[in-house]
Amino acid sequence: MSLVDPRHPLELPGSLETQLHDFRRLVWKIKLIEGLAIAACGLFCAYLAVFILDRLWETPGLLRTLILLIAVGIAGIIPYVAYRWIWRHRRLEQLARLLSRKLPRIGDQLLGVIELVHNDSEQARSRALCEAAIRQTALDAEKRDFRTAVPNPRHRLWSRLAAVPLALSLILLLVCTSAAGNAWARFLAPWSNTPRYTFASVQKLPNPFIVPHGEPIDLSLALNSDSRWHPREGHLRVGLQPRYSTRLKNNSYEFTIPPQIDEALVRLNIGDALQQVKMVPTLRPELTSLSAEFTLPDYLGRSGSERKDARGGAVTLVKGTQVEFTAQASRDLASATVNGRPVNPATNSLSTGKLLVENSTQLEIQWRDALGLAGKNPFKLAVTARDDEAPTVACEDLPRQKVLLESEQLTFLLHAHDDFGIRQVGLEWNGLNQDGSPSTFKGERILSAGGTDKENLELTGTFSATLLGIEAQPIQLRIFAEDYLPGRPRAYSLPYTLFILTADEHAVWITEQMNKWHRQSLEVRDRELQLHETNKLLRSLAPEELDRPENRRRLEQQAQAERANGRRLTGLVRHGEELVRQAARNPEFGVGHLEKWAEMLQILKDISGSRMPSVADLLKEGAQAPVASQQTSPKEAKTAGQVRSLPEGKPSPTNDQEKNPPPAVPKLADVESTQGTPPDKPQGDQDQQKKQASTGKFGLPATMVPDTPPPKDQPKSPETPAEQKIDEAVKQQADLLAEFDKIADELERVLANLEGSTLVKRLKAASRKQYKIGGQISDLVGDAFGVETDDIDNKAEVVFKDLSEQETKASQEISFIMDDLQAYLERRQLERFRTVLDEMRKQDAIGGLRQLGDDIKKENGLSLAQSEFWSDTFDRWADDLADPACAGKCPGGKSKESLPPSIVLEVLQVLEAEVNLREETRVTEQSKPAVKTE
Repeated sequence: MSLVDPRHPLELPGSLETQLHDFRRLVWKIKLIEGLAIAACGLFCAYLAVFILDRLWETPGLLRTLILLIAVGIAGIIPYVAYRWIWRHRRLEQLARLLSRKLPRIGDQLLGVIELVHNDSEQARSRALCEAAIRQTALDAEKRDFRTAVPNPRHRLWSRLAAVPLALSLILLLVCTSAAGNAWARFLAPWSNTPRYTFASVQKLPNPFIVPHGEPIDLSLALNSDSRWHPREGHLRVGLQPRYSTRLKNNSYEFTIPPQIDEALVRLNIGDALQQVKMVPTLRPELTSLSAEFTLPDYLGRSGSERKDARGGAVTLVKGTQVEFTAQASRDLASATVNGRPVNPATNSLSTGKLLVENSTQLEIQWRDALGLAGKNPFKLAVTARDDEAPTVACEDLPRQKVLLESEQLTFLLHAHDDFGIRQVGLEWNGLNQDGSPSTFKGERILSAGGTDKENLELTGTFSATLLGIEAQPIQLRIFAEDYLPGRPRAYSLPYTLFILTADEHAVWITEQMNKWHRQSLEVRDRELQLHETNKLLRSLAPEELDRPENRRRLEQQAQAERANGRRLTGLVRHGEELVRQAARNPEFGVGHLEKWAEMLQILKDISGSRMPSVADLLKEGAQAPVASQQTSPKEAKTAGQVRSLPEGKPSPTNDQEKNPPPAVPKLADVESTQGTPPDKPQGDQDQQKKQASTGKFGLPATMVPDTPPPKDQPKSPETPAEQKIDEAVKQQADLLAEFDKIADELERVLANLEGSTLVKRLKAASRKQYKIGGQISDLVGDAFGVETDDIDNKAEVVFKDLSEQETKASQEISFIMDDLQAYLERRQLERFRTVLDEMRKQDAIGGLRQLGDDIKKENGLSLAQSEFWSDTFDRWADDLADPACAGKCPGGKSKESLPPSIVLEVLQVLEAEVNLREETRVTEQSKPAVKTE
């Protein structure tokens, strides 16, 4: 528990506190005076520096800014003094420490007693001792003069130093107020454009100083009336040329400058007035710009005026335009004329006034500037009036003819242009009859609105028969554009013919296209078989016959034909891929069928892209292989034994024939005679045999019969390079033909399934339609049952009439299905087709639906039963048509869902990657060195 009495705390004696507070005020006053004096000295010295420099030259703004920053930096000592001597010496303990610097003893005592006053623990020990110590310290402090403890007082010195520039500044302000005020303005705001004050006030030269190009210059400069100094002489210097001097006459200075052609700096020095300007020798005035400000006719809908450059001397405007031409000259103009009519120029521009453009005309403009210089030649301006042009429209990515699903969306890019804005662009279509003539069905749709400022319009358009309410039929589509000219007909693009089909019709069309494609692929295969037979025939020729020029040419022709057939197959593959993409948009096609078709296409792509070109390369290499006749023929070998088949009277070889024969291996021969007549050999073969000699090995004799052909079943081994290449080509061609046949059979099965699945889809759709009609009849039959026809409500009557029309259309659709089923049956001869077709004829489906259409209005309950009957019957027939093995399913068991285009493209890419991998493997294996076997 503290012994200090909180009611009577220890305090410093009043005299001691008063003495410390007086010392603090003294320190603050002295140091603050020092800071203010230093700041004032720096400020006025900087001002005097600017004043003196301005009397000598045009002080740059950068230098004046530097001087101002120095003065501001010196003035920054005031906040430093406030912090150093006022803020840091505001408390008693801080003053005690400051006293300790010069009065250490009394300062330490003061610091101790101040701590005793603020420390309760010290007071708790002995209050009497603390009070005695405080009294003793107060008595000692009274004997001391704290004024002597002020650290380094220099306030008097800085006050005297600041008084000197202050006095000079006041004297300058009293003697030359204008110059002093100008110096203050330039010193305090160095970034401003305050002109320098001079005692010699001379007329200012313009900057730049424009003078006539290549002509003498007479320059007269007068002193202003407020000039306080009249120098007797003035000086002027142009660039690096000699200085020109003149004396004051009639309060002005006259200078004569020789002709100038180059730009130069002109320095003028009259007393303390200094001027430096840029002299620019200038040619006679010319028009720097000429613009036409025109207002288009009101029908174009463009408010306000537009501007066009006319400096080229010609301008073309649409008829009915009001135009005003405005010309800008290089200098201010004093006068101007247009076609001899005077106009009043405004400074350096002139205007022709409003002109109405109805016919072409020509304007002639003349001008004179303020310096009295006229243009060298008048300016002639041709104004041409033209008619408003019709808009143009073009379309990209839109085929001239295309088959579309009614739900398919066609996207295209549209370009429209008009010289004064497109009003609107759109689609216009009309139906086509069977003979191609336009029908009564028409329609249009606006794609986009333009604008008076839309001279070029580019946009992406879409066409969808379903969204536009167009039923399945052939139509002619055109893109139109309109401009703002009243009464002008639309501008049309080229016509585009679109065959819009329902899903069923599209499926039939795709199937027919696939059949055509299949027939074309078989033609390619047949052509490949012909080439293969020809290649085998060439392979069977003897080496000497194969070396004949005509056979070598046949080989080259075979190679070219092989490449041409490969290119044809490549085109077929691309067409087949497009068919797959189109079929993928139709939900009537199954996933398995299209995947199988895409897989077959990739195999054909491999055949046309790599294997058929490989066969062509081998045939070409065989055609270019060295012939046997180019090799050196060996000498005829000596024969030991009996040759009984030599004909009598055989001529012996001549000396020329035996000249330099190559050496040959001797042989043993045992040739028996024959009673048959040897076949005659062409003279070419005999000559070839004379040139060639056997180089076989020497062995045991073999008994032979002359001109006996080798057995047919004995394989012929290739001996020459040409034979080797042809043999390899024939083998590769046989392999690709075998694979081609396999693909053809597989495609045949896929087509059959497609045809069947298309009919299944159509019958299923007919079944669903009958089920829907039955549902609508069921909703209305409760209110209409047993009611006379005249008493049936109007709404129900309208519905029954619509259902009757739907049944009529359904009978037509069933008729089409039966016709297609008959056509497929004639081509395919499938038993399930025949069975279903016979049942449809037996049941008289067409007549039953027609009768149902008539009965709906009269017999509502019976119509409900009939519609449900036909729904079940069509569904059963569709099930009977479906192929149990692969009816709309791929071998992997996929369902009969529609194939999205992304899935088809992905399948094509994967299969193509597999084909490329197989091709790379095959090329790698072929590049390996072959192992020769005996």
